[in-house]
Amino acid sequence: LKFLPGLMAGLLAGLLLAWPLSRPASAPVTPTPDSTPFEVACLSPAELETLALDVLSALNEKKGALPPQEFGAAQGDWMPLRNDPKQVRQGIRNARRLLSLAKKFTIESLMKTGQTGTLSKEKRLIEAMRHIVLDPQLVNTAEVSEGDLSKIYVSPDYAATLVSDDEAVLMLGHELTHVAVRTGRLHHLIENVNQIARQSASLELSEDQQEELACDFIGAEVLKRYIALAPTAEPNAERFARVFGYLSPAERLALAWQNFCDSYNGAAWDEQHLSQDQTFRALLGLDPELRALIPADASAIQLCR
Repeated sequence: LKFLPGLMAGLLAGLLLAWPLSRPASAPVTPTPDSTPFEVACLSPAELETLALDVLSALNEKKGALPPQEFGAAQGDWMPLRNDPKQVRQGIRNARRLLSLAKKFTIESLMKTGQTGTLSKEKRLIEAMRHIVLDPQLVNTAEVSEGDLSKIYVSPDYAATLVSDDEAVLMLGHELTHVAVRTGRLHHLIENVNQIARQSASLELSEDQQEELACDFIGAEVLKRYIALAPTAEPNAERFARVFGYLSPAERLALAWQNFCDSYNGAAWDEQHLSQDQTFRALLGLDPELRALIPADASAIQLCR
């Protein structure tokens, strides 16, 4: 849902906060004696959440998924990456701390898949991995290089997420599997993963996607082992799914609403500057004649305070 355009979220906001639900076209125009007005304000939070999901899903289905809207010269102008240098450093240190354990779990997970042979070459490549390197040229990713399989390169924004042990373990298991694949002896694993994906999920994957899925599978096995080793108060299912990007319906709705507000009002990305919405409202108070130059909805919106 976070990828729905601001228009859809705007329509939803108008529906939830201003209008009662429309009756089906086949319903009588005149209410029957037993009917009562339908008021959105009377719905419980759970009912509102269900309604919002239904409306957004219907809008997406009827209008079709649209590409993300751009604001300013580039989308990054209104949603820049904000990386706390301290958190980035902590993420890199955390991945380095967990590297040895991730190697062990990756080797065990590869052996569990029923690969023939001793996996001696794969083990040597995995054990030769020594360095987790921050690479400012990358964005939201980690990767290994064919030229030097002793290093995993991590972008700053991704490094910031590695303060989570679960995130770091999944990343390490995934990238160490890429390293093991470089021996050229894991074709059987990749083919089996692709075959099962085709049968169970109707997926037809490209060659690159097939390797990525195989690495995700081993990474998931590594994460499963780590979760069993290091339990927390958070339910295991939530821990596992969250690392793969899962958000609960309530969290998705909150994110869709936040994205709408940020794109509509213009988010202030630092403590020094005002948002677009704040600037317009202040300017109108300072000079009413500016109203002719400012779209009405840019200053009249009250939904995203």
